[in-house]
Amino acid sequence: MYLKSIKSVFILFLVLLSSFLCTSQNIKKLLKKGSIEDKVFKSTFKYEPYGNSIFVKVLIKDKEYRLLFDTGAVTAISPRMVEELNLEVVGKEEVYDLGNTSKNLNFVKIDTINFNGINFFDTGAAVLDIEAVKDFKCTRIDGFLGANFMRNAVWEIDMVKHEITFANTIDSISIPEGTPYTKIFIGYDGTPAITAFLGNEKLYSTMIDYGYGGGISLFSYDFKKLREENADIKYVKSNGGSTVAGVYGDLKMSTSYRAIVDNFKTGEFKVPSNLMAFGQLGARTIGAGFLKNYRTVLSWKDRKIWFIENKAAEDQVIFSGHGYGIRLENESIFISSILENSEAEEKGLKINDKILSVNDLDFTKVTDQKWCEILSTNRPDKVKLVIQRDTKQLTVSLEKKVLLSN
Repeated sequence: MYLKSIKSVFILFLVLLSSFLCTSQNIKKLLKKGSIEDKVFKSTFKYEPYGNSIFVKVLIKDKEYRLLFDTGAVTAISPRMVEELNLEVVGKEEVYDLGNTSKNLNFVKIDTINFNGINFFDTGAAVLDIEAVKDFKCTRIDGFLGANFMRNAVWEIDMVKHEITFANTIDSISIPEGTPYTKIFIGYDGTPAITAFLGNEKLYSTMIDYGYGGGISLFSYDFKKLREENADIKYVKSNGGSTVAGVYGDLKMSTSYRAIVDNFKTGEFKVPSNLMAFGQLGARTIGAGFLKNYRTVLSWKDRKIWFIENKAAEDQVIFSGHGYGIRLENESIFISSILENSEAEEKGLKINDKILSVNDLDFTKVTDQKWCEILSTNRPDKVKLVIQRDTKQLTVSLEKKVLLSN
């Protein structure tokens, strides 16, 4: 039963490793380092789609590894990879996640990464125990191919064709005349961010993040300013927040909102009417759930991103659902959030209700494997939940309904 969408809530990288580094000069130099063997190159390949996530394969010392393509973070690899490749630790830094929890992470230098036949030299990488986070573990990835790896090439990403092209120069990429673009600002670690406008409000440091499977996510503060400009804006509120995957485990986020927005723009690019989230993440982020509608071209050298329409925008924006979120805790599933005016609220579901079954499927003992199956299975329109609240067992039947539309 689909209880939590790995396709839209799959926060890989909610982590935003780069944004929370308390970094020494040695690590900064490592992350800025890197080069490519060929001075002139262009390579195109098909990638493996996983919901709104992009998985790619690389060769390191003749061993193949499966990594998340992630413009919103520095490159990170698992301790297992470090051991297999016999990599030497070159430094240690304190890294914070969005819950303000910190750990000292080791950093290593990977001498050569072969990516679709092209050799990338001297890539810095954080060592992160990916398998310790259950949502990450479900993907069976080995790590993250981050922005510090990408900064030495020009990238064209087509999520309709499931295709990526990378080249040494923007002249190798076909960009139609008149394509809207915006300037990108580059962190020392290579992560690209833009300045945007939400109505009249200027929004700094909005991350272009292909590692985040959701759409456009902004601060709760941004939503407050938006409502001051437009009191009639349509929105839904999520009470109790939700649970998402962070670097060191689940993070319980604060109250969040979803709204249909038609006045968001950056540079020459005006975003069509779009469903946006507010207060879900600890950073302003444009994720793959939105970017998939465009063939984007990212050039660190030119400091620009182009948005080439790849999928006709739908005139009607609809947000529907049963109205509840969930979390896994000690092999049990609990209600983590309730959307206002949803079936879940109307039928009396409460945060921290324990789910015992869904459509007669037993949920009393949810192993890691079963959790992964839940994440990868679509939720039907009608669900029957058996829940435990204190000492009582209750049966609640829910039907998906439209919560927002323009």
